[in-house]
Amino acid sequence: MDKNDIVVALGTCHRKREPGKQSPDGRLKECVYGREIASEVAAMLQELGYKCVIDYLPLDLPKQMQSPSTKQERQNELAMRVNYVNELCRQNGAKNVIYVSIHVDASGSDGKWHDPNGWSVRVSPKASRQSKMLAECLFDAAKQHGLRVRLPNEKQKYWEQSLKVLNETNCPAVLTENLFQDNINDVALLLSDEGRHIIERIHVEGIIRYIESL
Repeated sequence: MDKNDIVVALGTCHRKREPGKQSPDGRLKECVYGREIASEVAAMLQELGYKCVIDYLPLDLPKQMQSPSTKQERQNELAMRVNYVNELCRQNGAKNVIYVSIHVDASGSDGKWHDPNGWSVRVSPKASRQSKMLAECLFDAAKQHGLRVRLPNEKQKYWEQSLKVLNETNCPAVLTENLFQDNINDVALLLSDEGRHIIERIHVEGIIRYIESL
């Protein structure tokens, strides 16, 4: 399949108003970091001639979508992302769209540093073969760049997780967890020039590897 037939949709993570979602020292804020990485990945792919869009760049939802209830606002946000991707599918055909949501993992919500570390990729429990292929391409790129990768078992390169942006989007969809925001060594790597470059290259190379396999 020609690369011009595929639309790559990158997903940003959370909102500024979402509680937590940052390193204990506040140096890494997931919503900011994810948007920076998505913007760099999009620019790299576009420079190489790929069609690439980002689902949502502002740090907070429009006023009319905000809510005093964090749960309701989160639901509004996720529905907006799903609707955006599914509209791309309607316009271009679901087989011609892929969705990669870019996140940073966490092992706790207590504002303290923890030990778990590493990179992983998630698919829906009802994921299509194409979603699993996309996850495997991203995994292989992470492994190639020397990151410690986290696996559910020795035979599977991706984790299955029931998430709205994976369950309800109509195209191949994955979510990457790019190291841990509450592991002090992971945060140091993520914020370094080398670390940013690695995370960006994993997504660019994994996405291209998937498209070239079609």
